[in-house]
Amino acid sequence: MGLASSEELMPTLRALLSSAAAPTIAAASLAACSSSSDTNDAGDDPLTFARTIEPLVQEKCQTCHREGGVAPFPLVTYEDVKGMGALAKLKVQSREMPPWGAFDDPSCTVNHAFRDDLTLTDEQIDLFVRWVERGMPLGDPAKRPPARAFGATGLADKTATYRLPAPYAVVPGKDDIRCFPIDPGFSDDTWIGGSNVVPGDPRVVHHVIVYVDPKRQGVEKAGADGSYPCFGGPNVEEPSLLLAWAPGVPPTSYGEETGLKIPKGAHLVMQVHYHPGDEARTDQTSVELKTLPYKPGYVAQVILAGNAERADGILRLLPGPNDPPSGPAFVIPPNAKGHTESMELTVPEKIGDVAVPELGVYAVGAHMHWAGVDMKIEVERKAPSAAQPAAECLLGTPKYDFNWQRAYQYDAPLDGLPTVGPGDKLRFTCTYDNTTDNRHVARAMNELRMSSPPEIRLGETTLDEMCLGVLVTVRRASLLD
Repeated sequence: MGLASSEELMPTLRALLSSAAAPTIAAASLAACSSSSDTNDAGDDPLTFARTIEPLVQEKCQTCHREGGVAPFPLVTYEDVKGMGALAKLKVQSREMPPWGAFDDPSCTVNHAFRDDLTLTDEQIDLFVRWVERGMPLGDPAKRPPARAFGATGLADKTATYRLPAPYAVVPGKDDIRCFPIDPGFSDDTWIGGSNVVPGDPRVVHHVIVYVDPKRQGVEKAGADGSYPCFGGPNVEEPSLLLAWAPGVPPTSYGEETGLKIPKGAHLVMQVHYHPGDEARTDQTSVELKTLPYKPGYVAQVILAGNAERADGILRLLPGPNDPPSGPAFVIPPNAKGHTESMELTVPEKIGDVAVPELGVYAVGAHMHWAGVDMKIEVERKAPSAAQPAAECLLGTPKYDFNWQRAYQYDAPLDGLPTVGPGDKLRFTCTYDNTTDNRHVARAMNELRMSSPPEIRLGETTLDEMCLGVLVTVRRASLLD
């Protein structure tokens, strides 16, 4: 991600999602944990695989854990789930799985539900844990639900598909984050009403972000294979976000009256995060778009705010722990756990001569690097309406994981979305763990052959950090659009 200047009224737009494969553990070593009869219904006890657990696994797990999915092993048959039951119990208890970082906690309660929520309720976790502890009984096979059917991956009403120019070789080794410039051939301003990513090889594609490159600079950076390395972002001027995808994320659709604009002549840059396996593979991922033949009544925009380095301006860094005597500074000391950095954006009344309208917040997201463990986004409204509280927490991610980033879309109609308007203050609070207890920091240290965690500052590289909030907003279109 590129750094966002505090002088910018609308910071550079980005998006963040990513995913990583779950750890692979031999199923044979876990199968021994089961001891009870597979077919015993325990006096019609509903806590069996057939009656209770399989529907839960189908709903929450099989999008990734199936043949052709991104996960390294399937969870489709009873034998699949039983073999991984002990590991799955630990993962669901810690809420590492299903991968979803957004949870309420005492510091943040979100007023709106999220669409496609993958989280398990406390009751569901308890059911799964007790099922494993009882020996993972199958129950009556006749009571099993039908197998879940997965339709063809893709955007049903797509109008165009853009693939990587050539297959890309993914070789065993460390993660590879590559950018692929694409010319969509838009000779006029084009409105996008829907988008989707189809991974060429789901076993190695962990996330995809597609940027708009208005100055067509990406193609100048590409090598002979049509790509260039881009850990932090596309590394082009004035990029904006078109879409972000991670395993399990459905196609994006803004509806028939809302669209996101791509300026005429602009290129796209597809950033793909590859997590190699034990053998070489090739990938040729595609992005699908639904273009609208008209200018829609509502405009979708992505606003990225954060990475404040200064204590003044409309985007300012707030005082925090370990600040030097000179004032607020974004510095994460070595071996610091629970370190926070906070910043605040005051929404301007105008941009140039144009008044800033009230914006509906369609979706929110968080972006940090390896040391990040939690991000909170809050709004303090200057003139709250009867329908909007004066202060509101829009997102909390106490289970943030760089490998499982995503956008969180509110499950509400356009007129029921939380709003942000002129004079409102958006606060972003990021929490970091810069110790070897953080497996991501430990892994990065190992790759860089470091003996202890370094001091971390803002930047693009693996052991730099960021604190960026993503707001996908919706507003009525104007003559200027």
